[in-house]
Amino acid sequence: MKLIERWMVKLIIFHFILLLLIQGVLHSLHFFQDYQKITFYEGVNKMNETPIIETWKNHH
Repeated sequence: MKLIERWMVKLIIFHFILLLLIQGVLHSLHFFQDYQKITFYEGVNKMNETPIIETWKNHH
């Protein structure tokens, strides 16, 4: 049973390292430029409040 547990821990660590490496490569090579445009058009980067949020804050 300990052998299986050791393999599972090694597999989890390997997947985590692989995830970090792939994320770093994809972000450094700008594969997600389409998503960056979407967040720009949706107004996420501006961080401004909409009138709905402002009126909600005024009522409480």
